[in-house]
Amino acid sequence: MKKRKVLSILLTCALCLPAAGTALAEESSEGSYTPGNYTASSIGHEDGLTVTVTVDETSIVSVEVDASNETAEIGGAAADELAEQILAVQGTEIDGVSGATETTEGVKRALADCLDQAMGTTGGEQTALTDGTYTATSPSFGLTSQMTCKITIEGGAITDIAVVEESDSATGEWFASAEELYIPRVIESQSLAVDAITGATTSSNAIRNCVADAIDQAGGDSSEWYTEIEKSSETVVIEDYDVIVVGLGGSGILSYCAAADGGATVFGIEAAGKVGGNSVCTYGPMALNSEYLKELYTDGEDYIDADAVYETWMEYVGSDEKADVISEAVYNSGSALDYYVENFGFEFEGMGLLGSFVVPEWTQLWCVYSADEDNTSWNILGPNKTFQFTRALDIANEMNEKNQYMTELTADSLIFDEDGNAIGVTATYYDGTTYEIYGKSIILATGGFLGNDEMMVEYLGSTVNSIGDTVNDGTGIQMGISAGGATYMMSTLPMVHISQVKNIIRTDDLTADQKAILSALALTTDQTMITNEGNIWGNENQSGTTDEGVTVEIVYAPDYMYYVVYSQEDIDNIRTSGLSETQAASVSSFLSQGGTLPEAGTPVEDIDEILAVGEEYDDVIVADSLSDLAAAIGCDEANLTAALGEEDTTWYAVACCSYAYATVGGLDVDVNMNVLREDGTPIENLYAVGQDSEGVCNVDGAAYTPWGGQAQSWTFVSGQIAGTQAAAYALAQ
Repeated sequence: MKKRKVLSILLTCALCLPAAGTALAEESSEGSYTPGNYTASSIGHEDGLTVTVTVDETSIVSVEVDASNETAEIGGAAADELAEQILAVQGTEIDGVSGATETTEGVKRALADCLDQAMGTTGGEQTALTDGTYTATSPSFGLTSQMTCKITIEGGAITDIAVVEESDSATGEWFASAEELYIPRVIESQSLAVDAITGATTSSNAIRNCVADAIDQAGGDSSEWYTEIEKSSETVVIEDYDVIVVGLGGSGILSYCAAADGGATVFGIEAAGKVGGNSVCTYGPMALNSEYLKELYTDGEDYIDADAVYETWMEYVGSDEKADVISEAVYNSGSALDYYVENFGFEFEGMGLLGSFVVPEWTQLWCVYSADEDNTSWNILGPNKTFQFTRALDIANEMNEKNQYMTELTADSLIFDEDGNAIGVTATYYDGTTYEIYGKSIILATGGFLGNDEMMVEYLGSTVNSIGDTVNDGTGIQMGISAGGATYMMSTLPMVHISQVKNIIRTDDLTADQKAILSALALTTDQTMITNEGNIWGNENQSGTTDEGVTVEIVYAPDYMYYVVYSQEDIDNIRTSGLSETQAASVSSFLSQGGTLPEAGTPVEDIDEILAVGEEYDDVIVADSLSDLAAAIGCDEANLTAALGEEDTTWYAVACCSYAYATVGGLDVDVNMNVLREDGTPIENLYAVGQDSEGVCNVDGAAYTPWGGQAQSWTFVSGQIAGTQAAAYALAQ
């Protein structure tokens, strides 16, 4: 995320082009602006995209684009270039940045607002629309196709929005909340300024883009449809709960259920439009010698040596400081699963689907969530399982009529009494309403800090691409720290199993088969690979993958990525002689875009087109010399020369980046999941589960314990313990 400022640049008259889409060049020469600074905001990929301009009587002299809410690698990175384009064209008719369409359009809208202010004009009535049904298409979250919508306009109003084609639901389970929540709000408000649904931002924005396109097709001007949505200023106070659960991903839901089963009244807070968090993008949990699974698969016999898992785990972390916690993680993984199967209707199957990533003999380490009754409800990340989580919450709510949870309610901070004890949580509903929720025990389950760029840089040195949603923005960890809690192993490397190009191309700028080739160029292991420091990437497993194609080692590369480098001769050879055997077998686990790679030896005549589009999306660097390549990468030329030699050629560096499920380091907790202070004493009514505390099972600077299903198992183990303990504490008060 970046805030970009381009200092004042006085342009010559030759560069003084129209100031805005409605401002003629001759008007500028007559002095159409009132000199000064003007600021306006709009919606890009996220809300809060801000443009500030300084103008004299005839021109824009400086531009500041604040894209700090945008995705760092895409919208945030585009801010500089967009500001430069605005200065060059002196108005909104900019080319924009490939791959950052939403940010580009948001900047143009905010700029137009600024220039209207400078000219003393205000928006008038909306341009009349022609009734009809219009079809529009937009890139979205889906990997294999864009989203297509049919939008009906009657009497100048939007009366229906139907998504008729999408692959978002094949890419994950988040799309449903956009369809169910966002569409009705747009129709009700008749505004494109409706906030995207948290946890389904990309899908929401795609729907918005389709509606905007339809408005333009109908003869209107979609920029006129960003009517501000009034926010509530009300404060609602909710009191007398035993347990408050902050975050309803997997660990929060399981905590909620165990607390309800313990006799507590429970209130749940979830920022996203649906429950489940990133637990919905996992196959399933590790479960050692579960009675449920033994009955299904092994005639009641133990199916794995739990002692061996424990000993391997302890050797991996290299310390017995958290031996009691790790013991719970190992020996109660099966019993915790059994508890939720018996009491809350969870179902599992498919043992041995992948086995362990690091110990091949552990072939029955984890299990897979059951899909729906017809076993047809699957996406690229496994069986759809939200229905299992919502069913469990329904069972928990039946235990006490007071139990309730709210989605689209974002926790902000803890509430403390005069003695500094946490007694509640403040939160903001999507409509602006402030909630103050009071309870005796608080469980933090917000999913770590993958979505917080500042924390990622602070603790891990870099941001990283995400496989799931990024609602997990460190709120729970920050809340725990505010209560005096200590952190533990915050620099444990993120949970990475997948690699792909830096920016997945979701448009139709390339065909699916062309995208597959671009991915293969990034994922192959038979070319020289270099880090962003210019050094050969040569870990023990240089490819960064296991035999099953599951990424492990790339997490050790600087900034969790490397470049696969090709000379002009290499590219010419691919054009005429095709991909190598290794290249033709290089695919991304889970993040395939639906294309098919050509057989090895088949000429790739369109390789130049593929590389050119890859360059537009910042997936490929093209350089005419090693010096230029070093400058583009930002590395020492001497390192690059040592890695690649001194050949005088054009170089192509294809970025291979890791995609993470979550972070791992979090709050320090004891065996009861109580958050610990720096002195090791527990904060009696504060608990942390899931990714908010998984650092206690890991070690700084290393990949998280990659047994397979271990992190999802921690949601079950920590959730059961925290829910039970939080309920017991509250009921004893």
